[in-house]
Amino acid sequence: MVVVVGILGLSGCGGAPAAEAPGVLAADPWVRTTDGAEMPEMTAVFVSLTNPTKDDRVLKSADCGDVAASTELHVMEKVDGQMVMKKSEDGIVVPAGKHEHLAPGGPHIMLMGLTRELPAGSEELACTLTFDDGQTIDILAPVKEFTEEQDTYHTHE
Repeated sequence: MVVVVGILGLSGCGGAPAAEAPGVLAADPWVRTTDGAEMPEMTAVFVSLTNPTKDDRVLKSADCGDVAASTELHVMEKVDGQMVMKKSEDGIVVPAGKHEHLAPGGPHIMLMGLTRELPAGSEELACTLTFDDGQTIDILAPVKEFTEEQDTYHTHE
């Protein structure tokens, strides 16, 4: 009986390859319009990232084409009692089994030296997100109005 159970157990899982767990997932991307912006030469891309894997993943870079002279990953840090944005040299961690929301007032993808204005509703920016494990995600981020901007949003360190 033990031999039969062992053979049945092997035949039940031996033939088909195991399903590979998905990598990081991206949802709800958008770009802040330059309409009425205090600094229209820069803007930010926001997106919600979910990591269903058992390992932390790091967003290492973003490429949004020729819309900006440079694209950087930024985080917010408290400096002398004030929240300021700062380039993240190490990327943005998406913890295992959790979410990381790239959102106003938090981590985001910064587009600097814009090559054109980005009016609300005008277009969708195509961006490629690259992670530390080699995974890439292509997103289409519509340009949207942002009415809840914080005073410290453009404060740089």
